[in-house]
Amino acid sequence: MNEEIPAVTVIIPTYNSRATLRCALQSLIAQTLADFEAWIIGDACTDGSEEEVASFADARLHWFNLAQNSGNQWRPNNEGLQRARGRYIAYLGHDDLWLPWHLSALVTHAEKSGADFVHDLLVNVGPNGILDLAGPPANGVTYERHGFPPSSWLHRRDVVEKIGRWRNPAELHWSSDYDYTRRVFLAGLRIEFVSSLGVVKFPAGRWRNYSGTGSRPQPATLEAMRKNPSGFAAQLLLDSAVCFSRLTRQGAKQPLKHALREAAIACSHARKVFVRVAIEFYGRERWPLRLLLRARMRRILSRNLATKGIRTDV
Repeated sequence: MNEEIPAVTVIIPTYNSRATLRCALQSLIAQTLADFEAWIIGDACTDGSEEEVASFADARLHWFNLAQNSGNQWRPNNEGLQRARGRYIAYLGHDDLWLPWHLSALVTHAEKSGADFVHDLLVNVGPNGILDLAGPPANGVTYERHGFPPSSWLHRRDVVEKIGRWRNPAELHWSSDYDYTRRVFLAGLRIEFVSSLGVVKFPAGRWRNYSGTGSRPQPATLEAMRKNPSGFAAQLLLDSAVCFSRLTRQGAKQPLKHALREAAIACSHARKVFVRVAIEFYGRERWPLRLLLRARMRRILSRNLATKGIRTDV
């Protein structure tokens, strides 16, 4: 007798982050759309993450641990794709949280619109509050040049058949998640934004990979989300609006030191934009830029491995 195919396969790549993984899984289990299977793929975990997954005693949760750490989500995601049975594929970072309606909002939109790939609004939170938001591209920008975090994605399973699996970033000129959505767009598949706040992301780099004091923001955030999901979302959007207003409405009344600091940030941003435009104009695939960008990506991956205390050639 064949098992019924779930609506969604959720892929969760993880490496030695048992405490945050538990919170991510709790936000998954609290989804209003319960018709899912989840593959939690350990990137050679050694911290008891397998036991953490088993503690939920939920038949929808499946664990697999890779033998060797890859230093990036591309290999765990591909392992998850190989095992996926769902009609749709979603991704959840092991230190991110989904609001309860995340999956249902994305699946409903995909079913009604026929879009191949959908994503919702994601809020990045740092130690001092809101950092920024990830949503649709700016006016005049296409998804060829617009990246957004995988925890906000959902795509049809046949997208993998059309564009392939995740690529090794050591062989790319950019991140593997940006590469994936770029390939989706260039293949002529439809990517659409869903106007719904669905994800709270805690960028590990901004939290110093949760080192030092060892405190993690996920448990308290998850508790607030559980108590009043709609109120939590409304407050998060309000905090985001306040953060944005501080960036755009200071004008000439702000203190000089603040103005100088913002000017320095603006100059740094302008420099990065100039470099990006110059790279695109010259062509990422042209020599010697192709080699330089690939070497840069390898250095980033090597730093990621070093941060984890792993000595492996990428």
